[in-house]
Amino acid sequence: MADAVQGGFQRYWLRYAQKAKEQRAALPPVAELEAFRVMEALADDPEHFAGRVEAVSATDRVYRHPDPPIEIAYRIDPVGHTIDVASVTLRNMDSALALVAVSYSHKDARWRDELRKFLKPLVRQKRLRIWDDTAIDAGEQWRDEIKHAFGTADVAVLLVSPDFLDSDFIAEQELPMLFEKARRKQGRLLWLAVRPSNYKKQPGIEPMQALNDPEQPLSGLRKSACEKELTRVSDRILAALAPSEEKASAPPR
Repeated sequence: MADAVQGGFQRYWLRYAQKAKEQRAALPPVAELEAFRVMEALADDPEHFAGRVEAVSATDRVYRHPDPPIEIAYRIDPVGHTIDVASVTLRNMDSALALVAVSYSHKDARWRDELRKFLKPLVRQKRLRIWDDTAIDAGEQWRDEIKHAFGTADVAVLLVSPDFLDSDFIAEQELPMLFEKARRKQGRLLWLAVRPSNYKKQPGIEPMQALNDPEQPLSGLRKSACEKELTRVSDRILAALAPSEEKASAPPR
């Protein structure tokens, strides 16, 4: 595509890598047309979609389209007036859902599973997604995976018990990061009393919002009362996600 001067602005030259050409051709027709329209607009004005473009380096950019969920990686050369398109793909829409990350002791796996069960209808409705350390595949850098999950979570839920408070890893690796993130208002931090514990002796937990009455932990409730409490807990988690959910579902402007 030859350079052209439009209203005094020199249009950028678009160059597609072979991989990007093949990826664009493989898109559904509507997405392929939208990808073409986006790149033509960027060639006219690289700042046209400023709110949708992430600068990953001085020259590399990633454009993310809301619907269809197209992601375009490209490199811009202001001197040579070229845009080199590296890839054109469709994002996994599940990755855009609000994330609830669970911190717990493995001795409380039962309560992790119970919480998951009561959140499952919301997962099925695409209202949220859940992460805990069972999602880490063998061979992965598990410390990095945990750090990334809690760092990107919209809501983190602590399953507080004596074993949770006894865990050096939780106390030294997870809690400081989560408390700092909450302090910066970069996500919500909630906690659920699953067994009687000395939670008041753990700095930082008591001031955070409890999902249930800490003096009536789940383990001390009868089955029906526990199920009612977990139903309320799931509603409270969804309410805490409301700003993220509204942002994810808001129409593009």
